[in-house]
Amino acid sequence: MTPRRFLAKVFRRIAYEIDHSLFEQATLPVSNAAPSLPQNFDPYDVPLRDNKLSGWFNEATHELYPGFPIGPHDFVADIGCGRGTHARFCADHGAHVILVDADKASLDAARALWEANDPHVESYCQRATPFPIADDRCTRVICNEVLEHVEDTSLFMAELARIGAPGARYLICVPAPFSEGVQKHIAHPSYFEHPNHIRIIEPEAFQRMVADAGLVIDTVSSHGAYWAIWWWLWWCDPQPSLTPRHPVLDHLAFAWGSLLESQNGLLIKKALDRCLPKSQIIVAHKP
Repeated sequence: MTPRRFLAKVFRRIAYEIDHSLFEQATLPVSNAAPSLPQNFDPYDVPLRDNKLSGWFNEATHELYPGFPIGPHDFVADIGCGRGTHARFCADHGAHVILVDADKASLDAARALWEANDPHVESYCQRATPFPIADDRCTRVICNEVLEHVEDTSLFMAELARIGAPGARYLICVPAPFSEGVQKHIAHPSYFEHPNHIRIIEPEAFQRMVADAGLVIDTVSSHGAYWAIWWWLWWCDPQPSLTPRHPVLDHLAFAWGSLLESQNGLLIKKALDRCLPKSQIIVAHKP
């Protein structure tokens, strides 16, 4: 069986699981239209398990991602920190963290993961450069899916390089072109308007951005087929926020969890992460 036919077979099975679950739901009386999933099923557990299978949040090796270890002597800047999941992992491994985000609500949620008087965390609500961080201060820099929002990527990357100490390691992620190409056909037009995504970054351009900033690329990888599909399906019934959400997303989690538990599930997941990634990821260092 060719790889193309193999992947097509996988997607037909996933589509069957989702459609079958939704059909069962649709045939119920309106008053009983809750998703027919096991009562003890936690849809939030599946993406975490999927992430860890890709190497994220590795407690044993103290790596946030392969090639990006964290220790108690690290100063970590999380630029575009969102709700602080990555920074919290770093703090749990002893690092001092600096949270920077343009969205105050997200930054407040991230800061709430620490005690109010914790001296090992700083937070700054800021959109524009320069970052409120001294030259050469950080030993680790995280920038997760931010460059697609930025007007001047050269200036932004120069700032990332400026705050890193010699030898600092960088974890930089941007959306993958295939995933974004699907969004072009189904997402609301505002998805590709400022302050949301204003560009689709091809792999060659991504690597050039990093190298032109004076950073040395160590690894290039991709991840997140689950999240690519999740976001495509999210548009079936878009809401003002991520909650409440359509039951199809929880059914996807259930189908994906079943896939991961199957005999060839990990093999299939790795193939999908390569072919249908949500994110492209570079680990680099400052000479």
